[in-house]
Amino acid sequence: MSRFILAGVLSGALMMAGSYHGPATAQQSAASEVILAQAAPAPPPPNVEANIANLRRSLQITPAQEGPFNAFATVMRENARAEASAPHQPPANASAVDELRAEIQYDEVELTGLKRLLPALEGLYAVLTPAQKQAANAAFRQGPGG
Repeated sequence: MSRFILAGVLSGALMMAGSYHGPATAQQSAASEVILAQAAPAPPPPNVEANIANLRRSLQITPAQEGPFNAFATVMRENARAEASAPHQPPANASAVDELRAEIQYDEVELTGLKRLLPALEGLYAVLTPAQKQAANAAFRQGPGG
């Protein structure tokens, strides 16, 4: 249960709409992203861009709020890249110890992302109007998927 909450916060903390990219997506893209990581950073998953656009729209970000919003969006993208490239599933024949180890490693990636996201969210939240804060609070409580 906490994984879904953390994943929701990471990939669309304040989103009214969005989707969680599951373990299969992370596992499928992990091998290709290792190769791409050597050449250039991988683009964030498409759902993150949709979540950012939905957030911008739902909060009605003003030109004066673009800086803090863009900082928050950048951290969301970075976190999504890190989470997508983190191996989540051990091999099919893994032991219980290997499975728990994989779970811990993935959860650490999520926790690191949350720690990076907090200052960016604080910066954004500080420039929001009371109505925008109310919208942000409501979206945050809803979690992934709206």
